[in-house]
Amino acid sequence: MAKQSQTPPAGSDGGQAEPKALPRLIDRIEDLAGSEAPVSVGAVTDMLGARSHAPMLMFVALLMILPVGMIPGVGGVLGVIAALIGLQMIRGRKGLWLPAFIRHREVPAHSIRQAVRGIRPPAAWLSRHLQTRLPVLAEGQLSLWVIALVLVLGGASMMVLGAIPFAIPLVGLPIACFAVGILTGDGLVVAAGYAILFSAFAVTLVA
Repeated sequence: MAKQSQTPPAGSDGGQAEPKALPRLIDRIEDLAGSEAPVSVGAVTDMLGARSHAPMLMFVALLMILPVGMIPGVGGVLGVIAALIGLQMIRGRKGLWLPAFIRHREVPAHSIRQAVRGIRPPAAWLSRHLQTRLPVLAEGQLSLWVIALVLVLGGASMMVLGAIPFAIPLVGLPIACFAVGILTGDGLVVAAGYAILFSAFAVTLVA
């Protein structure tokens, strides 16, 4: 009798989520931009999002919080990808499906390398302090469902906010926390993402 397929863990390569998953993921992203040829979103998805959502979500968040996300038109595309990741998390889909018009979009290789250079020092520091904790936030079904809903709503909002460059990193920062926390199994980082999100929401209500 054939074995039933199992949902892969959150780690970047289908292995157990752990702190070392973060620097390994950054190395893989850098490898994608090894030549001068532009890198298609489809190529990134095939490498990072085939078996788990967290690595691709981290890539999207990385582009959001760094200057490349402020390039006109890029923010809206990143928002669409984030929303689709959220929808597929809610559906329980293992891999990541993207429509052809998104998969064919390209990111300049030098922009990816620049993003990696910018994120590597803080990621190295962060990986030394990450640990597996608060699994109810990093792996719990309710928490993951809430994060998926945030991705859908936040991604949809970026289709409008994409025209406001400084707003993109504000959306990307909590998403980056969610991605790192799920990727490494550190629920405290997920909690930081919730705190940033709720603080931003509170400020919006008061303003």
